[in-house]
Amino acid sequence: MSELRRDPFTQDWVAIAPGRRERPQQIPTPAGSAVRRPPAADPACPFCPGREEATPPELWRLPASGDASSASWRLRVVPNRYPVLAPAARPARHHTTGLHTSAEGIGSHEVVIESPAHDWDLPDGDDAAVADVLRAYRARCLALRDRRPGLVLPFRNHGAAAGTSLPHPHSQIVATPIVPARFRRLFDVARAYYDDHGSCLYVDHTVAELADGERVIATSGHVAALVPYAARTPYETWLVPRHHQASFADAPDEDLEQTAVLLRRTLGALRDLLGDVPYNYAVISAPNGEETTAYFAWHLQIAPRLTEPAGFELGTGITVNPVPPEQAAAHLRQALAAQPAPPAPQTTAPWTSHRSQAWERPVGRQP
Repeated sequence: MSELRRDPFTQDWVAIAPGRRERPQQIPTPAGSAVRRPPAADPACPFCPGREEATPPELWRLPASGDASSASWRLRVVPNRYPVLAPAARPARHHTTGLHTSAEGIGSHEVVIESPAHDWDLPDGDDAAVADVLRAYRARCLALRDRRPGLVLPFRNHGAAAGTSLPHPHSQIVATPIVPARFRRLFDVARAYYDDHGSCLYVDHTVAELADGERVIATSGHVAALVPYAARTPYETWLVPRHHQASFADAPDEDLEQTAVLLRRTLGALRDLLGDVPYNYAVISAPNGEETTAYFAWHLQIAPRLTEPAGFELGTGITVNPVPPEQAAAHLRQALAAQPAPPAPQTTAPWTSHRSQAWERPVGRQP
């Protein structure tokens, strides 16, 4: 039977409709699209080593040798050659003509080139390499939030249907001069909850989900992976800190390392379960100037692109999800349990797959 669920973070309604899976165009199954590996290098790729001049001058890098003077690198951040928003020395000015308001497209749009290897992908890297990607996000978020009010959004697109234009592994960071209406609603709902309860909605939600367990995929000492109660897409997954932290830019190294472990294994489980499906993920964080707020907490949202909105969704604004979140979480727990054991940990913090004694793994940086 279908069910309407209200998203506690936006107050929007989502229709959980398992019967929709019986339509002729079904979502991918475990026998879905196979992983298509690009070549190890592409001489025409602007992100491959040896073609650094094909990108704008880099903003940040991790040298391969640990020596800042090294010409080789393991990660670079460069301006996007085709930006959504472009830097300027002045704040964006708003213009109003009659009923219409506009603003100059001032901001920042950066590309995080995640690896020199053209055929690398997050699920295939080691935990340290994925943690380096998150550290690059943090470093650039810190630099960008100091420039002006607004919002900084790190995100990753995987697959052509998710918006990827180049196969070389990369993600992006956009800084906007305004806080979009969708984010304002998130903050307004969280602020109202804090006024009523005296605590953070996101922290309380995580505590309640861990106690319930039905939608939890896995946990580490500081981070949890779960399918939200009102998931908007099949197999939508959130990675959430288990303590309060409003801004991702202030996340400590230990949280980034444990988030990297969960992120790599969760993306691998999605690929093992569904095939090489397109997805987007985004790091949702407090807007600039509100880093110390008590009512909001950063988190990372992963949204596989398995369905397309149709007339009902467009007409009502109600998202239809054909996979119940509890079922999605159970499938992902099983996929995680089937993954091979990682190398021995450098820390003693426990890694556990919820409700599964058969899958117990270390967290933190791996050798």
